[in-house]
Amino acid sequence: MKKNFRFLAMAVVAMAAAVFTGCSSDDDFLTSYEESAIQSRAISSTNAIINFDNAPSNVMASDQYGNNLYTATAGGSQVTTGYLAQVGESKTYIQFPINYLQQEWVSGQPWEYEYWNGGFAISKYNNMTQADYENQCSVYSKGGHSGNNFAVAYGYSDSYNDPQATYDKCAKIYLTDATGYKVKNEGKPVVGTAKYGKFNSVWVCNTTYAYLVMKDGNAFTQGTLETQKGWFKVVFVALDAAGKPTGKKVEYYLANFDSNKITESGLTNKIRTGWNQVDLSGLGDSVCTVAINFEGSDSSAYGLNTPAYVAIDDIDVTVNE
Repeated sequence: MKKNFRFLAMAVVAMAAAVFTGCSSDDDFLTSYEESAIQSRAISSTNAIINFDNAPSNVMASDQYGNNLYTATAGGSQVTTGYLAQVGESKTYIQFPINYLQQEWVSGQPWEYEYWNGGFAISKYNNMTQADYENQCSVYSKGGHSGNNFAVAYGYSDSYNDPQATYDKCAKIYLTDATGYKVKNEGKPVVGTAKYGKFNSVWVCNTTYAYLVMKDGNAFTQGTLETQKGWFKVVFVALDAAGKPTGKKVEYYLANFDSNKITESGLTNKIRTGWNQVDLSGLGDSVCTVAINFEGSDSSAYGLNTPAYVAIDDIDVTVNE
């Protein structure tokens, strides 16, 4: 019995010695898993609802057309980098700019901020009767989802105007720092500091221009969407820090008259009215940019005939820092 006890005691001492001699520093007592667990517990999460009711006047559309969104009509007060808002008390900001791109139809092809490049108009207008582009900043509702203000996303990318699928023609929501995405070198795309977060949801509503054209048609469409048995949808696309698609997207139908798309659209012979919430969790947990694209059945050789607009409000976003 004593012999066995002596053997056991020696084994314990040998094991302890092996443990201590195998460690080069105090940090080695933690496995890689334990270290990562401690780091993850140190990261704080901030959730916020982003609306546009506190947007300063100098980033708001000046009228229902948005004259101050274009160089030629802004009168020296053109909106360019758009609305930049802090996400809660975090160090992450969310930005809604106008695209800085080449003017392909202008001699010399200058790079400029122009709303026809795609981007966001921060608006308060709700003219629900005027069905043309001069009313492009109006929502087909009495106002925003939770207040008076909202944003109108405009622009789309397809095989005709964007064969490389860059989504440069689309309105893009950036998660960034307090500086935001801006022009660093003239004639080059804007640059900024990418931050990451999760887009949980957004409220959307048709604009007046898009709604009435879908309902009644105009000189550019192939009739009403109903007579065409057509459809129209907004597509939210997740982009990485380099501006490349991650492969994750969320589609939401703004109208449907196609009997083959009733299940996927959730609509039967209807154009959506009012504000509707869209689940964006399908974009993933780590997104830095969201492009807002459009697809529709009423298209021709030159792209969409349905006006590529949607109003957004009350974006639910979570960021980790």
